[in-house]
Amino acid sequence: MPNLHTVNLNDNAFGLNTQAPLVAFLSSHVPLQHLILNNNGLGPHAGILIADALSALHAKKEEARKAGKDVPDLETVICGRNRLENGSMTAWAKAYSLHTGVKEVKMVQNGIRQEGISHLLTDGLRHARGIKVLDLQDNTFTILGAKALGTVAPGWTEIQELGVGDSLLSAKGGVVVANALAKGKNQQLEILRLQYNDITTKGLEAFTKAVKEGLPVLKKIELNGNKFSEEDQSIMVLKELLEERKEKLGGDVIMEDEWGLDSLSDLEEASDEESEEEEEEEAEELRGRLLEEAEEAQEEPVAQVDDKEVDALAAKLAKTEV
Repeated sequence: MPNLHTVNLNDNAFGLNTQAPLVAFLSSHVPLQHLILNNNGLGPHAGILIADALSALHAKKEEARKAGKDVPDLETVICGRNRLENGSMTAWAKAYSLHTGVKEVKMVQNGIRQEGISHLLTDGLRHARGIKVLDLQDNTFTILGAKALGTVAPGWTEIQELGVGDSLLSAKGGVVVANALAKGKNQQLEILRLQYNDITTKGLEAFTKAVKEGLPVLKKIELNGNKFSEEDQSIMVLKELLEERKEKLGGDVIMEDEWGLDSLSDLEEASDEESEEEEEEEAEELRGRLLEEAEEAQEEPVAQVDDKEVDALAAKLAKTEV
């Protein structure tokens, strides 16, 4: 078997007769660096077999290293449009927890729902500390996946491109992700894809703050298909900020498509009903936090809560009734 570093099997339908030799190859081919499997009709069962093969490959690579051989990391995994779904995410999370040197992961349009996304991020990709490109577009995040991304993202200090467009982050989830990026841990992020995610004005404000304060070299942000106005003040701020960066960092030859905002031709206005629902969610979350604080205060063995503090807490709780 030749020492293939890249395996590209895009757009091939894998039947039962094809999967077995592929799994055997992936399990043992120590020189493998780049795996590209797009649009192969894998499904969750075959997805588990492929991911398990990559876990087995890690063991083979470690054996070879212990024997004194120069062994490359698995650096690229592109496995999109394969119906991997939630059912294979435990196996994929395990594979990524082992191959911690991975630099590029693209798993778009795989029917992965929020529980699977959360598992993939929290138990798998969290360990890929040196990842540079992550594209999980066209799966389903919701607030659960957004919180997982918000928890994990600050650990990716070398990431340059993050794609979570068309992933139903939700209004609240958009704010969560933006606040995580605003922490300033992703200093090398250049491209952020956020189209069609139900992000509202509050989320837009939060992402604008993140770009300004926490993402010093970001040059491209995709926001079309969300729920705010093109005339929003934050859009004006983003355009000016990214234009200034282009002039400062763009160099002698500038590719215009690599800078600024995408087309905003498909924005939606948030309805009054959606705004009310968002306010109710925030009030319920605040109420939960305040109740937790009240319970903690009751458990304090020594310190007594001042009457004024009790009255203030009661007033806050009353205001958050929904």
